[in-house]
Amino acid sequence: MGQGTGIVTGKVFSADDQQPLPGATVLVKGTNRATITGMDGDFSIQASSGEILVISFIGFTESEVAIQSGQTLYEIQLALSTADLSEVVVVGYGSQRKADITSAVSVIDMEAIGNVPTTNVSRLLQGQAAGVQVRQQSGRPGEEMQITIRGLGSLGAGSGPLFVVDGFPIGTSLGQGINPVDIESITVLKDAASTAIYGARGSNGVVLITTKSAKEGKVGFEFFANSGFTNVPDNRRTRMMNGVEFATFKKESFEDKIRYFQKREPSIEEVPLEFRFPEQTTINTDWFEEIMNQNAKFQNYNATMTAGNGNIRSLVSVGYVKQEGAVIKTDFERFNLRANVDGKVNDFITMGLNLSASHGRENYAPTSGRDAIIGRALWADPRYPVYKEDGSFNSYIGGTGGIFGTANVVQELHETTRKLTTNNVLASGFIEFSFLKNFKFRSAVNATILGTDQQEFRPSTVAGAGFNQAPPREATLLQRTQETLNIGADQLLTYTKVIGKHRIDGLLGFSAQQEDTRFLQGNGNGFASDQTRFLAAATRNTSTSGEFGWSLLAYMARANYGYDDRYLFSASFRREGSSRFGANNKYGNFPAFSAGWRISEEGFFPKTNWITDLKLRGSWGITGNNAIGNYSSLSLMRASNYVLGGTIVNGLTLSNFANSDLGWEQSQQTDIGLDFAMFDNKLIITAEYYNRLTNDMLLSVELPAASGFTSALGNVGKVKNTGIELSLDFRTKISKVNLRTNLNLTFNRNEVLELRGNADAILSGGFYGTYNRSIVGRPMSMLFGYKKIGMFQTDEEIKNSPTQDGAVPGVYKHFDANGDGVISYDNRDMVEIGNPHPAMILGWTIGGGVGAFDFNILFNGAFNYDMMRNIEATTLNMDGVFNILQAAATDRFRSADMPGDGIIPTSNTWKWEREASSRYIYDATHVWMRNVTIGYSIPQNTFKFPARVFFSGENLFLFTDYPGTNPDVNARGGVNIGSDDEAYPIPRTFTFGATINF
Repeated sequence: MGQGTGIVTGKVFSADDQQPLPGATVLVKGTNRATITGMDGDFSIQASSGEILVISFIGFTESEVAIQSGQTLYEIQLALSTADLSEVVVVGYGSQRKADITSAVSVIDMEAIGNVPTTNVSRLLQGQAAGVQVRQQSGRPGEEMQITIRGLGSLGAGSGPLFVVDGFPIGTSLGQGINPVDIESITVLKDAASTAIYGARGSNGVVLITTKSAKEGKVGFEFFANSGFTNVPDNRRTRMMNGVEFATFKKESFEDKIRYFQKREPSIEEVPLEFRFPEQTTINTDWFEEIMNQNAKFQNYNATMTAGNGNIRSLVSVGYVKQEGAVIKTDFERFNLRANVDGKVNDFITMGLNLSASHGRENYAPTSGRDAIIGRALWADPRYPVYKEDGSFNSYIGGTGGIFGTANVVQELHETTRKLTTNNVLASGFIEFSFLKNFKFRSAVNATILGTDQQEFRPSTVAGAGFNQAPPREATLLQRTQETLNIGADQLLTYTKVIGKHRIDGLLGFSAQQEDTRFLQGNGNGFASDQTRFLAAATRNTSTSGEFGWSLLAYMARANYGYDDRYLFSASFRREGSSRFGANNKYGNFPAFSAGWRISEEGFFPKTNWITDLKLRGSWGITGNNAIGNYSSLSLMRASNYVLGGTIVNGLTLSNFANSDLGWEQSQQTDIGLDFAMFDNKLIITAEYYNRLTNDMLLSVELPAASGFTSALGNVGKVKNTGIELSLDFRTKISKVNLRTNLNLTFNRNEVLELRGNADAILSGGFYGTYNRSIVGRPMSMLFGYKKIGMFQTDEEIKNSPTQDGAVPGVYKHFDANGDGVISYDNRDMVEIGNPHPAMILGWTIGGGVGAFDFNILFNGAFNYDMMRNIEATTLNMDGVFNILQAAATDRFRSADMPGDGIIPTSNTWKWEREASSRYIYDATHVWMRNVTIGYSIPQNTFKFPARVFFSGENLFLFTDYPGTNPDVNARGGVNIGSDDEAYPIPRTFTFGATINF
């Protein structure tokens, strides 16, 4: 072939069994010339002497082959892909070989995730790493998921992990500024040895996200498209009574009251006319069905251009995503633009700049709780139509026959404006100097600007959001704008040296960061016209504004040492100061140590072909938590009027008590791990034990009334999390099928050790809802309420039981906790009734390929934990002011002769039926089939450019006995877990997509 360009042919085989590999990609490095192997693994491509072929195939290790002069036929073998212990892993403020890591670090396999139809990066963590629980609390488009790493560790501060994007700590929320398609890698830091380098933000774990950049020698254009639809399956719907059933229930309720309280048979005339003949009811509105947007569209497009030739590499990515909600008139839309450039100025200087911007628009609706859209769609009177005969909305539903009236939820969704616009810009730049052969100095500056604009307008034609608020109402408008500027700078000096069997690297650094937020909010009431939705058109206006912020600075050091790849040591130290803490406690120290012993490298260890690597490691460290808000240590002022000379005068008073000693929560964590690799790294087993002790927990401390205040924030309380994590990663080839699977299990136990003195407890929640109680010796945030021990059947049984004032046959019989013979109508007889902490968390991925086809399946689940289905206090509120569950038509208590199922109570009263009670506690054990993706790489003889098409299904099946629609829900938010008040439904998503490389 000489030096000219010609046609190169060849075949691609599996090195494992010599079978051909159809669908493998063959690319000429540094060009856009590429092809796909045929059914016999054969290929032909235009190439010239000196060029390099890059051959890749899912499940196999990528290979490069140089074109030799005069050779036109090549037989190429690809090795089965296995875990690579020499792989470089991103860690805090640097990187490290996987074989050298001595702390608890999980690397997310981006290949195993598949093509997930998601708008948020947090979904990519679901089921992927032991110790990481990702809960999808609702199906609201664009909503972040709740991430918890190694259990809840704080009652008074936040429990979310710190997110670090391209080296910039952006906080405990990712927001919507990052396109998941742009993610190159995700690393989760779980123990103190890996997170202490982030100091006061490391207690709850750290998630490191690295975005894509151009690869050296690769030039090309990739287009990704993914489109489909979503719907809510029948088994994720709460079934309420239809019009006939509800009218029948109301009729029977009136009759049952007369039978019990008046001890006689009722006449038909005593039943209100609207319920007297329920079979004549002609309207059966399913309000939940009416607000569903079945077959809602999902679209996701992304184009990426890369140029990796020469000293300068660049990448530009443009993305667009649009997701219609499962609830009508709700949706999410985002535009993304990202560009980065990096490269060598000369042999000693490297520079880089990364810019990303996003613009998001969301039409939303309040959907969590009985007073929100979903709740009211359940309990609204089904005997009323959505529209009047003239086609206009029927604007008031119910309000007669003792039934609460409410807004028409369909009309509310159509006519009420709720918009949120988000603009996010993230910029980071660095310059790095290499000197004295082993030293590097890196100076990096990062900044992000987040701006939001929110508008809510409720017109006069829509009934009020509460009960019995018929239209017309006074129109209301809320407008709020907010801007947050976060700037950070890091100065890092590193040293790396290999001397014989000794491997040494060190880090010295300084970091500073500051965030400032400003907001302006206006509220308007009373508008001459619903069409003029501006504050200037309101008859009454109020406004408020504010500004707040925080800052920190830190000094850090880290040293890693390895001898002969056998003995590994690491130590780090960070001293950090924060504006959030008291004048006497501004600075904290965060040391950490870890060590590892690669037993398999010892001379005495038997050399076998089935043990590849065996490493024992342990770590200890201290991390902090500063997620307590701003100015908590200071005395703040509030407006307070007073009378002077007979005139009201504006003044200020103290609103809280200062605490100049307020400091961080500190978590001490010990971790012991074992990494066991077998069969040439085809099977890797990792086992971890951890013990995390959170001291100086930030809680409210009671003060003497003489001080003028009742409480202040102080460092009191202690919580312990202990757990075991197991993960198994296996890759092999069975016949012609390349198979990989990852199974991870997490067992976490939580215990409160100290709270303001051993006898104290923290109780939050409500009497007619969910209580969470934290008390010494038990897990935090346990479910708390009356313990149901049965259901009263007769008046005689009530008489012979502890007094429950107002009880009638058919109400719940409760446990007399204090033994005084009276069930008090408060929380004195309430006890612990449920544990909302899963005993085990599961993640399981199965993937692989055969020929040109590939597949990926993801399961995740949680086992042996409790959920309080609080919405049933409304949907089984038997006094008939709401529509109720369909099951109550036949299963409720009516008399001793018609006792029902022993679960659904009588309609003769409401008392002792809807209070916080074990009646509403259910086992929420579940397993989701979260994702199934099937792909096909198109042969070149069919399509000119390398291309892959795929089908993906998300949230396909839910296996559970829990009666609610989502066992992952967390209605009350934060640490007060275990409450289900009916949230936005989680739909199934079906998408088809393609990736094309030019």
